[in-house]
Amino acid sequence: MSILAFLLRTIGIGGCAFLALYVYDWGLPGASRVPYLSSIPIIGDLTTGRAHSYSADQVRIATATQRAQCDARLEKTVSTFQYDALAAQLAEERKRRLIADLLTTEASKRAEAAVRAKSAAEAALEARIAADTGADGGRWTEEDLKWDGKH
Repeated sequence: MSILAFLLRTIGIGGCAFLALYVYDWGLPGASRVPYLSSIPIIGDLTTGRAHSYSADQVRIATATQRAQCDARLEKTVSTFQYDALAAQLAEERKRRLIADLLTTEASKRAEAAVRAKSAAEAALEARIAADTGADGGRWTEEDLKWDGKH
């Protein structure tokens, strides 16, 4: 109380009003370093000041906005990573499909050649059977029995 009386005698009521408004607007220097002092409703406004409280609120809002933007970018980045992984997987599947198609084509060609060879062998056999006009009448000869014994 004696400090207030001293201030009133020294600078007058106008000066005290000016100091009170200055402290209300800008706060007490160094008082913001005291922990939890700014969380007390009326004393907190006087110690930290209205300008500092407004600045702190703006920083909190900007920080929340930046955090939301960062989270959105992170989510998009993960989506981009997933997209790249799926694109690589699709390219690998297409490559494997092309190889499978080539192998299928080659196998089809070999199968067709085998069918043609079988048809030619059957035709040759039929021709040999038709050409066999011997007197044995399709009986086993001595040569046939030797061959059958070896195989």
